Amino acid sequence: MGTDTEEGRAVVSDRPEHFPGHDGGYWRPAPTEIIASWPAGHFAENLAVSEAGDVFVSLHSHSRIERYRVNSHALSLFAQLPAPVAGLAFDRTGVLWATGGDVGRPPGYVWRVWPDGAFDLWAEIPDALFMNGCALHSDGRSLLICESVTGRVLKADMDEHTWQPWIGDDRLRPTNPQMPGVNGIKLFGNWAYLSVTDSNRIFRVAVQPDGSAGPLSLCAENLRADDFAFSASGSLYIATHPAQTVMCLEPDGKRTTLAGPAEGAVGSTACAFGRTKDDRTALYVTTCGGIYAPYRGVLQQAKLLRLQVGEAGAPVPA
Repeated sequence: MGTDTEEGRAVVSDRPEHFPGHDGGYWRPAPTEIIASWPAGHFAENLAVSEAGDVFVSLHSHSRIERYRVNSHALSLFAQLPAPVAGLAFDRTGVLWATGGDVGRPPGYVWRVWPDGAFDLWAEIPDALFMNGCALHSDGRSLLICESVTGRVLKADMDEHTWQPWIGDDRLRPTNPQMPGVNGIKLFGNWAYLSVTDSNRIFRVAVQPDGSAGPLSLCAENLRADDFAFSASGSLYIATHPAQTVMCLEPDGKRTTLAGPAEGAVGSTACAFGRTKDDRTALYVTTCGGIYAPYRGVLQQAKLLRLQVGEAGAPVPA
């Protein structure tokens, strides 16, 4: 047990254990439920929510994408891919895009996945060692992709089978070969935000009028972040992976941890907001059960969580 003091009020809580280099701020658990799970050894890596509200989850360990139907609570195979799949993002037409490949071994891949689960190999990145999180560029025609080993963000053209580097910086590289560097990416306003897991930092870069990247600048530090999602208010909701939590970083810098091991957040990897009228204040979170950092030495099931966080996600571009 521990005691936090916030705005003059004492809060007695079961705070998650401290993780070195990570400041989770206040402890205020949100209402959380486990809505789906996979046997221990499955690595739920990322997720994307469709316009209809269904949650698509990449299982990196099993090279597939599964779909959780919010209305029926049914979980089923959506697409079986030929290599591990990591990042997921919907384009403006509702087509799902996925990134992946064998970690540490080139090439990396970008796939276009159709609504029936069929897929096309869209691009092959010959020198990519760890294709990770991705996000739709504000131009609506490009996919931005984190390459976690070489410290780059790549830009894949979604009309043509081409790609190019978008930004590269040594600050996006890992120093520990067992940890990813640049990991998650999301756009908010005219900025792209990048989590660099190994250095416990989040950077941002302006998206220039011509679609190119501006200079890289530090946004937050002392914060272990895997992937994350933006709320409409500009708060970042962050999966902290080895810190075994989900937290919120508000625009003014205030930090609040919303879920920990007791809520099922062991090995939290990514999060995304619901998109339907009845689900907009729900935050969906994937976990790997602690494959690389078992909680108290015990590997758990991989999970899909739903947190009620009291605010809606950032609007999805039309």
